[in-house]
Amino acid sequence: MYLKEIKTSGFKSFADKVSINLDNNITCIVGPNGSGKSNIVDAVKWVMGEQSIKTLRGSNSMTDVIFQGSASRHAQNIASVTLVFDNTDSYLKVPYTEISVTRKVYKSGENEYFINNEPCRLKDIQDLFLDSGVGKYAFNIISQGEIAKIISDSPQERRSIIEEAAGVLKYKKRKEEALKKLDRTNENLTRVKDIISELENQIEPLEEQSIKAKEYLKLTTGLEEVEIALLASDITKLNNELKEIEAKKQELESDIASISNSSSKEDIEKETKKQELENINIRLTELNNELLRLTKEEERLNGEKNIIKERSKYDAKDTKVHDNISSLKEKQLIINNKLLSLQTDLDILNNKLLENDKLIIEKKKEIEDNLDNKNSVTSLLYLKQKEITDIEYKIKSLETFIDEGGNTPVSVKKVLTNPRIRGIHNIISKLVDIKEDYALALEIALGGAKDYIVVEDPNTAKEAINYLKENKIGRATFFPLNVIKPRYVDPEIKNELSSLNGFIGILGELVNYEEKYKNIIYNQLGNVLLVDNIDNANIISKKINNRYKIVTITGELINVGGSITGGNFITRSIIGEKRELENLKLKKQTLIQELKQIDNQIASKDLSNKLEQELLSLEKDKQLNLELLSSKKETQVLTKQDYERITLELNNLTDLSNDTLKEEEDRIIVKYYETINIKESIKRNIEELLNKKEEISKTIDELEAKFRLSNNDLREKENDIKDIEIRKAKISVKIDNMLEILSNTYQMTYEHAFANYILEIDEDIARKNVNELRSRIKKLGVVNIASIEEYERVKTRYDFLNNQSNDLEEAIKTLLNIIDGLDKVMKTEFINTFKIVEEEFDKVFKKLFGGGYATLKLTDKEDILNTGVDIVVTPPGKKLSTITLLSGGEKTLTAISLLFAILNIKNIPFCIFDEVEAALDEANVDIFGKFVKKMEDKTQFIIVTHKKKTMEYAKVLYGITMQESGVSKLVSVRLEELK
Repeated sequence: MYLKEIKTSGFKSFADKVSINLDNNITCIVGPNGSGKSNIVDAVKWVMGEQSIKTLRGSNSMTDVIFQGSASRHAQNIASVTLVFDNTDSYLKVPYTEISVTRKVYKSGENEYFINNEPCRLKDIQDLFLDSGVGKYAFNIISQGEIAKIISDSPQERRSIIEEAAGVLKYKKRKEEALKKLDRTNENLTRVKDIISELENQIEPLEEQSIKAKEYLKLTTGLEEVEIALLASDITKLNNELKEIEAKKQELESDIASISNSSSKEDIEKETKKQELENINIRLTELNNELLRLTKEEERLNGEKNIIKERSKYDAKDTKVHDNISSLKEKQLIINNKLLSLQTDLDILNNKLLENDKLIIEKKKEIEDNLDNKNSVTSLLYLKQKEITDIEYKIKSLETFIDEGGNTPVSVKKVLTNPRIRGIHNIISKLVDIKEDYALALEIALGGAKDYIVVEDPNTAKEAINYLKENKIGRATFFPLNVIKPRYVDPEIKNELSSLNGFIGILGELVNYEEKYKNIIYNQLGNVLLVDNIDNANIISKKINNRYKIVTITGELINVGGSITGGNFITRSIIGEKRELENLKLKKQTLIQELKQIDNQIASKDLSNKLEQELLSLEKDKQLNLELLSSKKETQVLTKQDYERITLELNNLTDLSNDTLKEEEDRIIVKYYETINIKESIKRNIEELLNKKEEISKTIDELEAKFRLSNNDLREKENDIKDIEIRKAKISVKIDNMLEILSNTYQMTYEHAFANYILEIDEDIARKNVNELRSRIKKLGVVNIASIEEYERVKTRYDFLNNQSNDLEEAIKTLLNIIDGLDKVMKTEFINTFKIVEEEFDKVFKKLFGGGYATLKLTDKEDILNTGVDIVVTPPGKKLSTITLLSGGEKTLTAISLLFAILNIKNIPFCIFDEVEAALDEANVDIFGKFVKKMEDKTQFIIVTHKKKTMEYAKVLYGITMQESGVSKLVSVRLEELK
């Protein structure tokens, strides 16, 4: 690893952005005095975590490092320095090949720290470089004037150099933290013991007072169990009765609706038929009038015909021929009328057959449609029945899942199902409920707490824990009702939240529960915020400084402090399954109602027999009409033959008569038989209308009879519904009275009573037990119930504090063991490193001084953890008793010897020296330069210097100038390029 780049902006005299690019060779920074070159060293120390403004050559506060302005420049508002490290060798144990560390300070005094442009803490930067050989506490950065300080420091201060080389700073830091924890623990132990002493004086009197109260509670508990079980049993029976009569009522209402609908259709059909009957009567009146007129006309024409016949007898030349012609003509007209009548009958029959075929086709279609409809409804019935079966299976599965505790740990299930442990209420997830949209959020917010067991008091928890221990079942967490305290959101923050986008509410205020569990619920959910989505949740969390837990309706969780949890939630939960169970039960009830309606539809649509009978009747009518048609056609053939014979005979006689028959007689006869023909047609029409009238009248009578029956059925069903309503009202009053007893006397809901209190004995025996228990409770007289709670509270607190005292003493032992272990490690590492440095120091000293003697000594060998380090040196040709007698150059060369000795034994990525060789003469500077050159492959050197000899060993020179007053500028020269 090496320092790759130094970037400054607004730091001290570097007003503009300056970037110093470095490689792992020797780099020298030069410039006249006052140019600001030492500010580069200060910049590096500042980023590495230096917090002393005096060390950075400031005076008041850290804002002194911000460029203060000059004659031609305004002051800056921010100072920023970034160090970029090449970490391709993974020297620093982080997954990055390049690491940038940035520090910024604002005019307001606020500091910001970044690692790879990600915000972090100062501690993170210090931990990153701890025991790496670089950093605030390391000796790899020697500022101007500090080289001699190594010699002049006290032995205790000089010890830190060996500690850094030994890499024990991290252990020293851990020891400091452990000592702080030890002090706090001792303080806590003292306070706990004082409180225990006070509580010991209260326990005995309270225990005596609680004995009588416990007897009272024992009796009331027994009474409560039996009486609540009785009430729950009675309410359950009444509720079942209510459901039965409600189902009966819905069935009756469905029947009434069906009857009303059918009656409406029949009314419309009846009115249509009546109108049709009225139209037929009008038509019959018209036809009868016309028939009467035609009858009179027939009589008149018949009279005229007879008169003409008598007169023609005297006028005709051949009376016999005339009579024959007249008779044949009349027969011809009669037969013609008969043919016309037959043709009319044939047309009518053909029309009837066509209508009959059409009705048969329609009836067959109706039968097919009815069958399809019936099959469709039957299929739907099957599907609904299958769906109900599936739902019932799911309901049973969910009820089993919930009753058995779902994914609840075995230890929790064992406690809940143990009848010997009194005072167990339930797990938290079974004591709360919430609307479906928020069920997942509730599940996530509770987390593991969903399986915490709510108990009456700490004694119950203790009894349950002993049971778990004895049977080696596992562990469980208990929440005593009289111990757990609620938690709330600060009112000011709560007011602020109400105006924020996406905030839904406090989760504790959105759940349903019994009032006695309020402290438990608010302990877990009273300070949990419910928000619509993760984006709004992040915004709200930032506004409240990550003070409260936030959960979204889709299950993302922002914890206190800002950590975020999310993803796919696939575990089955009691809360979610309870909601699913309720939905399935509602769906089942809906499907049952639909099933009843389908049954009614099948009953009403089962018209197969009726339609088959109607089809059979139509086919019979068709057969009769076909037979009649055949008969008529035969008659028509015979009649036509008669007509042709008479016509031939008439033609022969007409030739003989020589037209003796008058035209007037022909006209009258034709007119007469036309009238008869029309009259016969009208009679047929009247007969058809009369038949149709009879059919319509019959249909109307049937509809009216059906209507009367429907009305009677309707009235009966309406009366049944009234009776049901009266029964429902009476049952509801009974249920309300029982629910009021549960609520007022036992502060309990029916659901809780039904789930937790089962009547296992005969009802009559149970009622007798209730009376006996009430009598025994009355004999106890006045009882102070509060003494039990007070005793339990004090006893619980006493036991808790005793446990706390034991825990604190154990913690002290543990901390002392940790400190002892750290001391052993630090001693070992310090001694080993000290011996190596001592040996290497002597070698380097001799090379730099060309002889002499140098060693390190411990001021207190018995106390390795606190001993100081003395330096004993003897330059060649001198005999000194103390290092204070050394000249300035000798002191500098001695300090450099110690630094190079440490560099020889410890891998230091880079060193920054600020004029460390200033006190050396040219010869010694050359020796110093050679040493630096020799170590450049192992360590990167950045040297601020005035010495030309030192510059000769550099590959890159950076010059710092002040062309503009008060503003430092950078000039770089790569010496390899100049050669």
